Amino acid sequence: MNRDALTGKMRAEPAGPLLIRWSLGAMLAAAGAMKAAHPAELFSALLGYQLPLPDTALRFAAVTLPWLELLCGAALVCNFWRETVRPMVATLCLVFVGTLAQALARGLDFDCGCFGPATLGWLERPATALIRAALLLAASLYLLPFRGSEGNAASPCRSAASRFRPP
Repeated sequence: MNRDALTGKMRAEPAGPLLIRWSLGAMLAAAGAMKAAHPAELFSALLGYQLPLPDTALRFAAVTLPWLELLCGAALVCNFWRETVRPMVATLCLVFVGTLAQALARGLDFDCGCFGPATLGWLERPATALIRAALLLAASLYLLPFRGSEGNAASPCRSAASRFRPP
């Protein structure tokens, strides 16, 4: 629930944004967790995109990107740091779409690496990954204007969040 700006009364977050926020957060957290366990495989997948970046930058991305996805996904699910996380997720999704689109446009044959090494082959196909990334981008852009709840019954992390707030 969040406060109505006019009346000051508490109101629940609409169901649509709530479900999109939870779905997007769960997908990002799952993808991050699967990749965090296998940074070498993610680095190999990143090499397949043939980006004009030094290996050091790709290695850094292979180690940090999964943790950023995991943190952003958990923050979305718990509705923490809304003003920071939602634009960050939209930017991440935009980067994913741009990276996949440029590789497809150049006709590269690559494994997207989206969910780590333990995923089914058809999920990793570049065209499927681009469609999925575009849908994630649309969902993240949809969430930007919504304020959401502030650690309430709509948030599965309500009790955990209340323990960390000063009295």
